[in-house]
Amino acid sequence: MDLRDRVQVSDWVTGIGGLVLFISIWLDWFKAAGFGGIYGGSVGLSGMQASKLCLLILLFSLIAIAVVVLRIVEVDLDAIPVPMSAVVMAAGGLSLLIVVLRMIIHQDFLSLSYGIFVALIAAIAVVVGGVLMQREDMY
Repeated sequence: MDLRDRVQVSDWVTGIGGLVLFISIWLDWFKAAGFGGIYGGSVGLSGMQASKLCLLILLFSLIAIAVVVLRIVEVDLDAIPVPMSAVVMAAGGLSLLIVVLRMIIHQDFLSLSYGIFVALIAAIAVVVGGVLMQREDMY
């Protein structure tokens, strides 16, 4: 069986979403205006600098990527009592919850930056990939 036949749409969505989620942790999630020195610029805070909860997002993104790799390599996962689609949906859903909570709950002097929106879209992609994975496993 060719690699193109083994890789499903859900694997693409989950894998790319997990990889982007992993990278987004080091992008600027927040911007603090007026802290840029004598010129009054702004200072960016990455997700990892802003919250240690990003370690969980890091773990969840690696879990999603690992599930995709195991599916592509065709490792027999039948001994695990939980479907891999549920694992991916849980990892993406918990990542999404953390990102949304960080968007809602933050200090007043911080404004949202582009990285948190990238993380939001990537977490949604991981959840969608898990849903697609569940639908593919049904048939």
